[in-house]
Amino acid sequence: MTEEKLYTINEIIKDAGIARSTFDKFAEANNLRPVKTEKRGKKFYSLKDKEFVIKHYVSGKGKEEKKKFTNHKAEKRDEIVELLREQVQQLKQANEQLVHDNDILTDQLKTKDEQISAAHQLADQAQKLHLGLERQIKALTGDADKPVVDGEASESDNSSSSPQTATDEPIDAKKNTHKSWWRNIFNS
Repeated sequence: MTEEKLYTINEIIKDAGIARSTFDKFAEANNLRPVKTEKRGKKFYSLKDKEFVIKHYVSGKGKEEKKKFTNHKAEKRDEIVELLREQVQQLKQANEQLVHDNDILTDQLKTKDEQISAAHQLADQAQKLHLGLERQIKALTGDADKPVVDGEASESDNSSSSPQTATDEPIDAKKNTHKSWWRNIFNS
């Protein structure tokens, strides 16, 4: 007596062109039981079981189910591709908006830099005018020989002023004249 050849699940699914999960569902639904199971759990099926599975998936109802499932995968893939295209388009639009906003902010920064530069120039001119006014004040009050440091006479020059002569005005009078001149400028 010759032994009947047995087939593993991998051999059956390869010939039927199906996935392992599909075979497991089919075996459960059709009450297919392995003829032999090894200690490690490897299952073997008869030639009759193999032919039944192959016939079902190659030329029977299973073939239609397989096509339907395969088409379903293709439809799902198309949906995913379309969804990804939409997301890419949205990301492109968001990127364009960010580039546009960045350009606007860059232009605003350039404008602010120009305004700051102009303000520095005006401050520089104001300092020069202030220094010129101080020199004119000193020339009018007779303090032209004292050096000007940062727009003001130095403290050492103020404290070591020469003794008063009869023709010089008193120091307090000079300060009052100085203050009066500024009052005239700002009160007019």
